[in-house]
Amino acid sequence: MSGKKKRKIRFRYDSEADGYDELYSDEQRTKYELALRCIAISREDRILDCGCGTGIFLEKVAGSVQFAVGVDFSPKMLHRAQLRLGQLSNVDLVCADFDFLPFSGGTFTYVFMFTVLLAPAYWGNTIRESLRVLRTRGTMTLSVPKRETSSEKLLRKLRKSRLEPRELIDRQTTVDYLVIGKRVRECVEK
Repeated sequence: MSGKKKRKIRFRYDSEADGYDELYSDEQRTKYELALRCIAISREDRILDCGCGTGIFLEKVAGSVQFAVGVDFSPKMLHRAQLRLGQLSNVDLVCADFDFLPFSGGTFTYVFMFTVLLAPAYWGNTIRESLRVLRTRGTMTLSVPKRETSSEKLLRKLRKSRLEPRELIDRQTTVDYLVIGKRVRECVEK
């Protein structure tokens, strides 16, 4: 994705930050609940929430994991997350581009990306980077708006990226597909 398009998206999220929870928290919480019913996080886990926004998901899981990192490229969203999560000692927030994550390979046992993958043409780098920082056999959970792709195309693209989808949740009550998968092969670091 071009720098110009990324700046436009960042501006949009910066401008929505103060009202984001009011507009989208119910929808996001529904996705979080669906995902957490399908996986078993534990105290030993290190999680990465790409596109952490205002920190709702991190607040929900922080007490159940060893360490959690939220990444967003909207400074204003991260400010809202900091206000929500400021007292949690096992959570860090990082302002970064999802295509260039500032972490060593294999750092995380779980990577979550809720409503991060929008236009299919731009998924490749983001998925590759997320898989790079996910340990082998680690679990990735992501949601993709149904308006962007079909479930078949989504699964095919994820398999090509070295993510083996284990579950696709397609509820009529949600606007996104939810996919849970495992990183199945070593990823080459850049």
